[in-house]
Amino acid sequence: MISEKTLNLNKLKKSSLPEQFVKKYKGNWNHQQWNDFCKKLKEEGYTPIDLTKVGQLLESLKNEN
Repeated sequence: MISEKTLNLNKLKKSSLPEQFVKKYKGNWNHQQWNDFCKKLKEEGYTPIDLTKVGQLLESLKNEN
């Protein structure tokens, strides 16, 4: 059975939120901006989620641009 964290990560990957975040900060965000993004994930219903994997997703998007 797939965990809720994994389901939410998969849902996030299909959304435009990660790419919008990376583009907004041109691949260079600070700790407060990261915290704000994590808060937005909670507000948008993407929690529980593995934040380490979210960070890896953002880094991979940053490296693609």
